[in-house]
Amino acid sequence: MPCWMTATTTVELKAADQTLLKQAAERLGWTVFLEGASLRIRTPDGITLFVSPGSVVIPRGQEELVETLQRAYAHQILDAVASQFGWTVESTDTLESTFVLSKF
Repeated sequence: MPCWMTATTTVELKAADQTLLKQAAERLGWTVFLEGASLRIRTPDGITLFVSPGSVVIPRGQEELVETLQRAYAHQILDAVASQFGWTVESTDTLESTFVLSKF
């Protein structure tokens, strides 16, 4: 493969709400650019993800970034739904994989 080409892979991403996906990426400290119905997301390391409805195109070998984005998206969904009902979501670990819901 010529040196100016990048090998990419396409990964399925079931994200129904583009606004929450954008907020999830920004929560990770990633930069998001809206491009019509798609998003172009750049990580602080300079890796670019191209998100279109239903899939993500990413450089081969960087698939774990999609998993990171999926976790952040799930957290945004929890935050949005919890706030609709007057609850707060708090992470109980540094990986943000365990949560406590509180209502005051």
